[in-house]
Amino acid sequence: MTNIQELKDPQGRTLAYAAAPQGWLTGAALVDKLQHESVPFFITAHLIDTQRNIMIFGLTDEMFTTYVNKMMKMTLKSIPTVIWDSIRDFIEPEAYLNQFAQAMAQMNLTPTAQADLPSVIGRNIQQYYQQMMQTYQQAFDIEAQLGTPTQANNSLMKSFMVRYEGVAKSGVNSVVIAGMDYKGIEYYASTSMLSAISPLGGLLGGLMKQKQAEKSSTQFGHGRPCDAIDWGSANKFIVITPAQYEKEATEAFLAFVSTFHMAEDLRRIYAQKVVERKQMNIQQTLQFQQMAQQSMRNLQASQARLQQTLAANSAAMHNMIMDSWNQKMASDSRISAARSEAIMGVNTYTNSYGQNVSVDVTADHVYENRYGDVYGVSGNALDSELLNDLNWKELKR
Repeated sequence: MTNIQELKDPQGRTLAYAAAPQGWLTGAALVDKLQHESVPFFITAHLIDTQRNIMIFGLTDEMFTTYVNKMMKMTLKSIPTVIWDSIRDFIEPEAYLNQFAQAMAQMNLTPTAQADLPSVIGRNIQQYYQQMMQTYQQAFDIEAQLGTPTQANNSLMKSFMVRYEGVAKSGVNSVVIAGMDYKGIEYYASTSMLSAISPLGGLLGGLMKQKQAEKSSTQFGHGRPCDAIDWGSANKFIVITPAQYEKEATEAFLAFVSTFHMAEDLRRIYAQKVVERKQMNIQQTLQFQQMAQQSMRNLQASQARLQQTLAANSAAMHNMIMDSWNQKMASDSRISAARSEAIMGVNTYTNSYGQNVSVDVTADHVYENRYGDVYGVSGNALDSELLNDLNWKELKR
């Protein structure tokens, strides 16, 4: 008999609910680790029939981001809060499920059939798809307010399961059924990040988006234009059983899948943590924008100071050149005057009225009377008494 049971962790806290056969071991664990920007934690649950070695597992919430735009991926290095484990190359949904099945079953598996998964999400796919798109539209609206208008391209939500066959390490022929509530969305910035630096960069970015749109594909994971892809699962499920118990195991698995859900109080905490993470990222973006704006202002101020320094240096250099030129002209003038005096056989004196007067080089002494007249005298200098009587004074060169 199968009843809805509380799936509890070792401390007795109820983490999830699901249908489980009577007598099976049940349990759950909370992995309190930020796995992705939209996954603050996840839970694992299990049902085990120890007598027949049938194991059923359920895991919630796992998401990854693929950055198609290489420039966006490069900018992540400057963001200290990046969750690097959540960045992964895109793989097809079937390959993603196969990887999960192989890792859980620990054996080589061969797929034999595929069908819809009758999970809670699978039975209400349109409702959960609309919720996903509303959540992303809210995020895109915030991005637009922060200066990066973002749009969705292809999106996908589907619940499917695959039956596999394999041989366990013990040699027992086994059947594995794995399923997931898969979800994903492609999105792109409608304007290039280069437009923040150069209008031409924005124009080229727009043309690039247009070229990509011409090659657009409706296959999820391969759409154009596209800067990034978020993809993963809301839930993953698996049953591993000896082939002889496939019927019983499949019945228990489908009952578990169709009723499995996280405890409501835990889901509220989950949603709150997602909101808090978004708010932190918004604050971080605003801080980066302020830093960028301050850096731009600092750059402009530095350029202004540089222009002032260059202008001052240019003026100083001009003055230095002109001073050197003036000194050269004065020197040339003195040399020219000396050459002229030598040719003419005179020396030049300046009287008290500021007039230049030429006196024959043979004069040993030159005197000026009170009218500014100048006289050259050869031989000894006149004595001071005579100079006072004549009211003369001697001129020096």
